Amino acid sequence: MRNLKLTLAYDGTEFHGWQVQPELRTIQGELQSAFQKLFNHEVKVNGSGRTDAGVHAHGQVASVETIRTMDTGAVLHGANAFLPRQIRILRVDEAALDFHPRRSARAKTYEYRIWREDVVSPFHCRYVLPFRQPLDEEALDKGTSKFIGRHDFTSFCATAVEIEDRMRTIFEASWDRGGAIWTFRIRGSGFLRYMVRTIAGTLLEVGLGRVRPEAIPLIFEERDRRRAGPTLPPRGLHLISVEY
Repeated sequence: MRNLKLTLAYDGTEFHGWQVQPELRTIQGELQSAFQKLFNHEVKVNGSGRTDAGVHAHGQVASVETIRTMDTGAVLHGANAFLPRQIRILRVDEAALDFHPRRSARAKTYEYRIWREDVVSPFHCRYVLPFRQPLDEEALDKGTSKFIGRHDFTSFCATAVEIEDRMRTIFEASWDRGGAIWTFRIRGSGFLRYMVRTIAGTLLEVGLGRVRPEAIPLIFEERDRRRAGPTLPPRGLHLISVEY
C-alpha cells in the first residue's frame, strides 16, 4: 500500500464544498471519482480541512492510498485527465503511511479578498467581495493585531461547531491594501468553521467604526457568537497553503 500526498487547487464556485454529499457535486467527490477510475479500486481522499461551498483553494492538501505502482508523474497527469477543469492537482508526492493531511498539519494560511473599486472586473467577480464603503485603515490594523496569539474562538465560529476545544493560535494577521483588491491574510495553527470569514467580517465592522479595536479581547472573553461581526460570503475566501 502507498500513501500519496496531493497538493491541489480549485475554484469552489460551482461545488457544494469539500465533503462528499449525496447527489451533490463536491471537491472530495470529484477527486474520489477520478482516482477510482485511475486506480480501478475504491479509494477515500482525505483533506486537510473541509472548505465550505464557494470557497477556493490554491494549495489544499489531501491524500489517497493505492496499491497501484504507477509513478507520481503518471498519477498527476492521469488524475487531472479525469477531473473537471475547476479542480487541478498541482503535485503528487510519496508520503509515509501514517501521514494524514489534517492531523499532520502544523499551520494553514487563508486570505479573504475584498474589491474596493466601483466596478468589479469580470475576471475577479467570482473570487472577491465587493465592498466600497470607506474604511479606517488605522483602526483596521489595530483590530487585526488583536487576533494574534492564542485565543478561544467560540465567538468567531459557527454556533453548530461540535469541536469542544476552540482554542487556536494565530501566528500572523495583516492587510495588503494595494490596488483594487484589499487582502486580509491570516496564518494559524488551525481554523474552525466560518472562523476566517467571521474574523474578516468583524474587522470590516472595525474599519467602519461600528466596533472598537479595543473591544475584540472582550468579544473573545464573552464566547458569544452574537458579539462578533457578520460571516462574510464564501466567494472571497481562499485557502492559500498548508504547512507540515
